[in-house]
Amino acid sequence: MSIGGLLGAALVVALAASIEGCGKPVLRVADASLGDYYTDKEFKKLSKEQMAEYCAELARQDSTYKAEMQGLQDELEQSKGRSMRLHAEGDSLFALGTALEKRIAASDSVPLRGGRDGTGAPADHVVRRGESLWAISASRTGYGRGVLWPRIYEANRGKIRDPNLIFPGQELSIPK
Repeated sequence: MSIGGLLGAALVVALAASIEGCGKPVLRVADASLGDYYTDKEFKKLSKEQMAEYCAELARQDSTYKAEMQGLQDELEQSKGRSMRLHAEGDSLFALGTALEKRIAASDSVPLRGGRDGTGAPADHVVRRGESLWAISASRTGYGRGVLWPRIYEANRGKIRDPNLIFPGQELSIPK
């Protein structure tokens, strides 16, 4: 075979390859599962088999991501529902606490000034198991309002290091 014949044959093969879209072979293999994707230019150079394999991998990823997104969307909806229930419960507890404070404040047995004897002297209170400064402040020996607990804390700073931590048997004075 002559050189001209070889050149002609090579030209025909090159032309056929470019018509089919193969052109020069792609020198790297993109792994879509690792986030490595072909450029448009590289994709056009893939063989039909490589294109089909690559597209199948992209379709698998797409369905996986869609399922993952749906799962996250479901979790978000559940969280929103839980948040709304907790918010409603908090509002209900706040309203209940406010109503209780009003009822205690309106009670005739709650001293408005001073100790039980009405002299204006601080009342003494011995902490019982399960009590908090809020509960003491809301009680009959307190102010009838839980939100006034900081008054008790300030008056007893020498006895209370942490207002969230009081102990049964502790003697506290409740200023009026």
